[in-house]
Amino acid sequence: MSEDLEVTSALVDGVRVVRVSGECDADEAGTLARTLAAPLDGTALGVVVDLSRVTFADSSFLHTLLEAHRRHLEAGVPLVLAEPHAPVRRLLDLTDTARVFTIAPSTAAAVDEVRGARSDGHHVR
Repeated sequence: MSEDLEVTSALVDGVRVVRVSGECDADEAGTLARTLAAPLDGTALGVVVDLSRVTFADSSFLHTLLEAHRRHLEAGVPLVLAEPHAPVRRLLDLTDTARVFTIAPSTAAAVDEVRGARSDGHHVR
C-alpha cells in the first residue's frame, strides 16, 4: 500500500513550517521542491521541515533537501530539519549528509533555532 506524499505549509511565529508526510520519491520530489522554494521570497524568517511523518525517502528526496539547503544558505534564510523519521534518518546517515543540515529534535525546537539564528544575526548551516 502506497502512502501518497502530503506537503503542507504554515507560518508559525514568523517561521515557515513545512510538514511532509508519506512517501517521497522521484515522482513526488517536485512538490516538495516547489514548497521549499516559496519562503525565499522574504515572507518568513526561515524554514523548518518537519520530517516526522515521512515513511519512505529516496535519493531524489535527499537531492531536493540538499538543493533547498543550498538555495536557502545563498539567500541567508535558515533551513532546519525537524524530527527526521527513521527512513529519513537512515538516508542521511548512510549518505553522510546529516552533517550538512541543522537538525532539531522537534518542530518547536527547530522554530526556536530559526528565530534564535535570525535574532542574533547568525546563520544556521
